[in-house]
Amino acid sequence: MPKEKEELFKKIGVDVNEDNINIDLKKTKDFFNTLQGKLQQKAQKIEKDISKGIIDLEENVGIKVDDEHINIDLKKTKSFIEQFGEKIEHFLSELDKTVEQIEKKPEEK
Repeated sequence: MPKEKEELFKKIGVDVNEDNINIDLKKTKDFFNTLQGKLQQKAQKIEKDISKGIIDLEENVGIKVDDEHINIDLKKTKSFIEQFGEKIEHFLSELDKTVEQIEKKPEEK
């Protein structure tokens, strides 16, 4: 298994070796709680900025909002959505592969 995958699995509490798959539920829960916390913080900051009438996602997303204007760079927005979609697809693909490996292990014995 490539080093990147091993590191990802370790972060979410999954250890896969030739004979066993161990899932540390506490570590998995902690990972997703941390992820949830980070997403909530970002959402709260965006909500606060929106209530002030300020959104500046211009650099990465191509959207900037202030009291007088809304500017949307469609090329940047499209690029951001495409990149985000690719990252989600990659993550889901890795999860699918792991599930397939888990399902195959009992059959090999």
